[in-house]
Amino acid sequence: MTTKTRDDFTESTRRALAIRAAHHCSNPRCLKLTAGPHSDSAKGLQTGHAAHICAASPGGPRYDKDQTPAQRRAAANGIWMCRECGVIVDTDPAAYTVLQLRQMKADHEAMIGEIRTEGWSSSIELLRSGRADPAFAQRIIALFEDRSVFWAAFDAEFPDRVRRSLDGLRRDLTALRGKRVAGSPLDQVLVALGRTIRHFFGAVTRFDMDTLRCDGNDPEWLAFESALRTLRKAIGFQLATLGSSYGIPLQGEFAEYQAALAKGEKSPAA
Repeated sequence: MTTKTRDDFTESTRRALAIRAAHHCSNPRCLKLTAGPHSDSAKGLQTGHAAHICAASPGGPRYDKDQTPAQRRAAANGIWMCRECGVIVDTDPAAYTVLQLRQMKADHEAMIGEIRTEGWSSSIELLRSGRADPAFAQRIIALFEDRSVFWAAFDAEFPDRVRRSLDGLRRDLTALRGKRVAGSPLDQVLVALGRTIRHFFGAVTRFDMDTLRCDGNDPEWLAFESALRTLRKAIGFQLATLGSSYGIPLQGEFAEYQAALAKGEKSPAA
């Protein structure tokens, strides 16, 4: 009788995947935080899952017989998710291919890298302590809340319309920067928001935005949708942090979309 072996991740690899994802689920449809306090003040809770992109053993989802055991155990073959999303991607591997999961991981880690730069983080701390110009912070948040590109149903979003909306938003952000001292906390927030939008454009530049339409069987549409979900997640995270720094709650459909993500529910725009 042969024993079925699994090429599981080491604890250090699991820890690295969690840290690189900032302990948030990497699925752009989800915004769950996977770490928190335990009732015992000396302990913490972790509800995340280091999922294999290509399965750890034969017969598993997306198993690649050409991988070596070391490749299966490597961080490059892992993606950090909440437990629910980990179950979903492994239960329906046809809907979550190797290519899609790798792109999902890359987009999420890029998002974390962008919004956790030293300038952005230090600016948020300064805003929390001083709360300078709350009306201007509210103006920044309102710019995004008013744009359906950040909360509308995906089958109602035409890529060319998304592009025009985001181009207009970038112009608005540039105009707002002209009203701030360069390098000031709110200026750094504006810079980070603009950089996140530029990353989205970089991810979709290879597509013909004038002709691309919603089609669940079109790999280009699926890649566009994933990039837009990542953009919404990144912008929502930044605006929620900015709003909490000032005690400004998010409003309207934008707030409903972000709340659904945070709870791991099907968002209104799913």
